[in-house]
Amino acid sequence: MDTTPETPAPEPAPGSKPTLRQRFKTLIAESGAIVLWVYFGIFGLVLVSTATAIKLGVKLEGVAGAAGTWGAAYLFTKLTQPLRIAATLAITPALATFLRRFRKPAVEPVALAVEPAASEPSVAPSVAGGQSQE
Repeated sequence: MDTTPETPAPEPAPGSKPTLRQRFKTLIAESGAIVLWVYFGIFGLVLVSTATAIKLGVKLEGVAGAAGTWGAAYLFTKLTQPLRIAATLAITPALATFLRRFRKPAVEPVALAVEPAASEPSVAPSVAGGQSQE
């Protein structure tokens, strides 16, 4: 068993701007899965639109042009990753606020009154007339 204490991640110095990674983690903590939907939605949109542009005749020169349509589209999409992350950071808070308007309010659980159990054992009801059936 390891007894060494874990060191927490360093906090940004007061007055300094948080890194892109720290801002992304904060956004995930605040918005949950919405940030992932936005990020992968933008990724898919860029990938498909780039592949479509290549199919329609946009000529790429160099290695990207020889890699095939989807390879070139993926390469372009990876090159635009910093822009996609910035767009995700910009779009997600507004989208999360918009979607929260349509979320149904959480239903509070209703406390049921429970009667205490009887101290005497329960007696089964008798059959009509007090006679048992055989």
